[in-house]
Amino acid sequence: MRAAPFRTRESGLSPSRLRGADLAAPFYGTRVATPAAPTGLEVAQAFALRLPSRAFYCGPTAAGLHGIRLPVGFPIIPLHVGVRAGDRRVDAARIRPHQLKLTDGLRLVHGLRVTSPERTWVDLATHLTLGQLVAAGDTLLWWRHPLTTRSRLEEFVSGCPARHGAARLRIALPLLHARADSAPESELRVAILAAGLPAPEVNVPITDSRGRSIASTDLSWPKYRVALEYEGDHHRTEKGQWTEDIRRINELHRAAWTTIRASAPDYRDPRRLITMLRRMLTDAGWDGVPITHW
Repeated sequence: MRAAPFRTRESGLSPSRLRGADLAAPFYGTRVATPAAPTGLEVAQAFALRLPSRAFYCGPTAAGLHGIRLPVGFPIIPLHVGVRAGDRRVDAARIRPHQLKLTDGLRLVHGLRVTSPERTWVDLATHLTLGQLVAAGDTLLWWRHPLTTRSRLEEFVSGCPARHGAARLRIALPLLHARADSAPESELRVAILAAGLPAPEVNVPITDSRGRSIASTDLSWPKYRVALEYEGDHHRTEKGQWTEDIRRINELHRAAWTTIRASAPDYRDPRRLITMLRRMLTDAGWDGVPITHW
């Protein structure tokens, strides 16, 4: 277990020891004992040593602490630190201060004060694209470990000021899905809808002619017998996962399903994938007339 962040003036360590390569200094007067870059949690814990009682974490920082999906590579710093409207902001290096009018209370996550999951998602609208916002919202509703309910999110979106990206939130809210298992899957789903293709089912069981369940794919169009699987790196490196993928794809082929296998390049630029998917859906009987989803 890694040691908790600490304040230099309370450590009893010498100045030369505090400059050691095994100690990271995310903020003035703090250290994190780590051989590599400190995690988002460790950075937040380090600044919490200096955080006044009126302050709390919000926006992307609160999202990371809640475990809400953020885009790969989203910067940990600056930390987003809020106070209630009318309170004095927290101004410090590597901090982005906010004054927020809160309609609900704060939460304790990992012992740190953060905005609620619902308020955090609303605040993310000014930081994320539509697809990224949907991916974050899918995390909140994820059926294995939901952090809130759709009705609670609807309540917060209805009271969201225009400056908080209300239009984007209103588009994103009905697109959220509790069965989405990964951010790439969520963002690809939004790209597919934006391209005017039919809306896919999300992680639903597929059965053969005898009613036997043979697979559960990330996205599927049962009417056209087309399925899409997003394969992260673990599909390639984990032997058990690779074996299961082969079995599932073979079963789908036997049941006369067409399967598309997407990967990281398709996630970064889905245009080629969408062209292929459009062709497969039209070949399977879709009329090709673009659908307006929002």
